Amino acid sequence: MKGRSYDFCKVSRMYWYVLYVKTGRERKVEKFLKKRLDIESFVPLIELAFKKMGVVRKEYKPLFPGYIFIKSEMLCCEFLTTITPIIYDLQDIIKILRYSDEEFAMRESEKQILMSLCNNSHCIESSSGIKVGNKIHIINGPLKGFESVVRKINRHKRQAWIEIEFMGEKRLISVSLEVVEKYQIKQMYRERK
Repeated sequence: MKGRSYDFCKVSRMYWYVLYVKTGRERKVEKFLKKRLDIESFVPLIELAFKKMGVVRKEYKPLFPGYIFIKSEMLCCEFLTTITPIIYDLQDIIKILRYSDEEFAMRESEKQILMSLCNNSHCIESSSGIKVGNKIHIINGPLKGFESVVRKINRHKRQAWIEIEFMGEKRLISVSLEVVEKYQIKQMYRERK
């Protein structure tokens, strides 16, 4: 684009940065950051459904144990200048994740996938689906439309393992999936008649 200058500082964009912290200390670090910097940070969660004594219960666990996400309009250099003293002050923060020496903010494609899967509280809720032959069809929940990322299903534990990219690496994560019905292809043909 010859002849045009583009000022990146004037673009208002929300970046996501990821801190690697000691596992189990995510909430402590999140509260510390909120108090010290007044920035928005969050720990993405997954809703896990399990049956205990005949009752289906729900539990919430970190999607990525040991990671805190920070939303900021600060560009990389400004963010590093702001966060570095805090990393030295708080021993629970191990490091800032990055793709390379110049790329610290989470890539837009990865961010969009997480935003699609999570609700407004940054939680991946339970999904439900039906199994037809060897294929799963998600009928509701955040996994609807994401059948292609499902790698494995455990019907008894109400779990599915999905593969998503996180900070440049493919990760298998466990999410809650209730397979409510299992159809055989022959059974489907009988029902259609």
